[in-house]
Amino acid sequence: MEIRQLLNLAKQTAKDLGFHIRQDLLNGQQGGMCEFGGKRWIILDVSQNSIEQLHAIGNALRFLDSLDSNEVPVALRDIWDPYL
Repeated sequence: MEIRQLLNLAKQTAKDLGFHIRQDLLNGQQGGMCEFGGKRWIILDVSQNSIEQLHAIGNALRFLDSLDSNEVPVALRDIWDPYL
């Protein structure tokens, strides 16, 4: 699977797990996970490459109270292993 496909799968997986995704040009500020308005958001820096964004989404998974690795698509498990 190509990196762009993995990134799209990662975004959809995050949405399925209850996150909202926002993409912005952060001008050197760090993105990540935040809670605002009772919702969990993953803020992605569009100036980062696809691999960096993929890892930013994986890192946000740490904020879930519980996550069964079966909820993560097989294609993402090895990439996100440090975050699960």
